[in-house]
Amino acid sequence: MKTKVLSVLSLATAAFMFVSSIISLILHPTLNNIATIWQTCLIIMIGSISLSAFIYRNMPLDKLPWLAIDIVFDLAVFLMIFIGLLNPDSIIRKPFGLGASFDYDIILSTLILVAGILGFKDSINILYNFSAKGQEVMVFTAIRLTAVFALLILGGILFVIIYEGIWAINWEFLTTPHRRLGQSGGISTVIVGTIWMVLGAMVISSPLGVGAAIFLNEYAKSYRVKRIITIAVSSLNGVPSVVFGLFGLAFLVTHFGISLLSGSIILGLINIPTIILTSQEALKSVPNSLREGSMALGATKWQTISEVVIPSAMPGILTGLIMGVAKASGETAPIMWTAVTFTATPMQMMYGIIPNVFQPVNNLDYHLLNLIYFLGAWDVWTKAWGTALVLIALVLGTNMMAILLRNHYRKKISW
Repeated sequence: MKTKVLSVLSLATAAFMFVSSIISLILHPTLNNIATIWQTCLIIMIGSISLSAFIYRNMPLDKLPWLAIDIVFDLAVFLMIFIGLLNPDSIIRKPFGLGASFDYDIILSTLILVAGILGFKDSINILYNFSAKGQEVMVFTAIRLTAVFALLILGGILFVIIYEGIWAINWEFLTTPHRRLGQSGGISTVIVGTIWMVLGAMVISSPLGVGAAIFLNEYAKSYRVKRIITIAVSSLNGVPSVVFGLFGLAFLVTHFGISLLSGSIILGLINIPTIILTSQEALKSVPNSLREGSMALGATKWQTISEVVIPSAMPGILTGLIMGVAKASGETAPIMWTAVTFTATPMQMMYGIIPNVFQPVNNLDYHLLNLIYFLGAWDVWTKAWGTALVLIALVLGTNMMAILLRNHYRKKISW
C-alpha cells in the first residue's frame, strides 16, 4: 500500500514536471520562480521513487540498474540547479557564429522534461510491479499524448494564423489589387491568379494521372512492367519541387515564357504522381467480383471500367484529386521561375471568361513570400498574415467541397 501511495505521488510530480516543461519550451516564460518549484519536484520524485524501490521487496534485479541511472540523472539535474552550475547565464553558444545556440531556459526546460519522462516511466513500473500491464499503460499513454500534441500543434498554428490575419480581412482587402509593394490595397489579383493556376494544374494532371492509373491497374498485364512504373512514379513523387521548377525554366519558359500556362503545366506535372498512386489504390480496392459479373453479362472491358470500376473507385480517386489541389495550392518554388510576378496587373480575359494563359500572374504563395521579405523594412505584417489566412481558407474550402463530393459518391456504393 505504501508503495502505491509513493508511486502515485511520484507519478503526479512527474506529470507536473512534464506539462510545465512543455509549456516553458513553447511560451519561454521567466524561469526564476518555476525553477525553485522544479527543484522541489525533483526532491519529491527522487525520494518517493527511491523509497518505493527500497520498500518493494520483489523488484527484479535486472531493473534495478536502470532505476538507479534514472535516479542519478534526476539528482544530477537537481545539483546543477542547486549549486548554480546551471544558472540564467548558462548558454551553449553556436560554434563559429553558425547554427543554433541554447540558453538557460531551453536547457533547464529540456532537462526537466527528460526527468519528468523518466519519473513517469519508473512510477508506472513500480505501480504495476514491472509487469507487462505497466508497459502497456506507458505505450498507450505515449500514443495518446502524441495524438493530443499533434492536434494542439495543428490547432495552435490555425489559431495563430486566424488571430493575426483576421484583422486584415475586409472587403477592400479581398477585392482590390495591392499597392506600394503590398503596404496598402488588397490581394484580388493574387486570389484570381491562384485559382486559375490551380484549376489549370488540375485540368492537366487529372486526366493524365487517372488515365495512367487505369492503364496500370486494368490493362497492363506484365507484373514486372507495372512494378517498374510504380517504383518510378513513387520516386518521382519524392522529387523536390524546386527540381520541377528548374525543369520548367529550362523547357517550358523557353516556349511559353513566364506565364499562367507554364505554371499550370509544371504544377500539373508535380501532381501527376500523387494522383496516379492514390487512384491506383482506389482501383485496386474494387472487388474483382464486380468486374467478373459485368463481363459475364456481356459488357466489354471498357464498359466494365467506365460503368462499374470507375464509379466504385470514385471516392478514392477524388481523395487523390483533393491531395493534388492541396499540393498545387501550396507550391512556391516551381512557379517562381515559370509563372508569377509581383505586379498587381489584373488578369487579361478573352471573351470575358477565358484567361490569357500567356500572361504572367500573381499567386498567394509568391505574394506571401515577397511580403515576408519586406518584413522589418515595410509595414506589411498584418497584410502578410491576412494573405496566409486567405490561402489557408482557400485550401480548406476547396478540400471541404471535394470531401462533400467524395462522400456523395461514397453513399452510392452498395458493396
